[in-house]
Amino acid sequence: MTKFQVGDIVTRRSYGGDLLFRVVNIIPDCDGSDCYVLRGLSSRIEADSKADDLEKQDARAAYTRAYNELYLIKRSIECCGPSNRGFLTRLKRRPGRILHIDSAQDFMNQCMDFYRQSRITCYGKWVSEDKQPSVVKQYLRAYRPNVLVLTGHDGLKKNAKNYKSLESYANSSYFIQSVQIAREYEPDPDRLCIFAGACQSYFEAIMDAGANFASSPKRVLINALDPAIVAQKVSITENSTVLEPKSVVALTITGSNGIGGTQTRGQYK
Repeated sequence: MTKFQVGDIVTRRSYGGDLLFRVVNIIPDCDGSDCYVLRGLSSRIEADSKADDLEKQDARAAYTRAYNELYLIKRSIECCGPSNRGFLTRLKRRPGRILHIDSAQDFMNQCMDFYRQSRITCYGKWVSEDKQPSVVKQYLRAYRPNVLVLTGHDGLKKNAKNYKSLESYANSSYFIQSVQIAREYEPDPDRLCIFAGACQSYFEAIMDAGANFASSPKRVLINALDPAIVAQKVSITENSTVLEPKSVVALTITGSNGIGGTQTRGQYK
């Protein structure tokens, strides 16, 4: 049987090779075989698989494909979305500051580039999901953002049947804890807009913790840029405007199956 190493790029045979993954960890399973922990190259999914379901891919070609997918998405957003540069230049006010905490450094860098294109002051922190609850308060104090993004990778565990149990999710519990801490720091959702979650995250529990927007209502995969699209829209919207969640979600790649939220005040002040 083929052995894989951390860093290998693979696809899953059982899913028709539809997604590209990077092997990020290898865990001995109870039957003595290796269980490979996988993270998506262009989506925020975390999964696990046995070796016999995996097929190794050419790393250079895989990274090129993932980069091109995200690049084309960014270009489509820039071309089809409203132009804000002239508007922002004429006024002395500024878009809301964004603090983006992400377990995926490559995705975070793409999101930071997206914010900067709208001339948004943004701060990116590369932090694993399990460490996010321990650092979120100190970063909120240091950067005093108007919009907070808590994201990375997530997913329903294999054979999970109870969608209302935190045990069914890879990382949703960490997003929930981080939102609770952030909301204790700033209880007013009009002063601090929070997006939290990744692929297949426990949407209802994250919203109950105090988020303005979260993923994933239908437990679907979300695009790497979806959190940034939501954060950018809130940041550049006039503070006098209350955004309807449908109008924000409609801008995302995944749509209402992957992103949901509540009425949220813009942070352009």
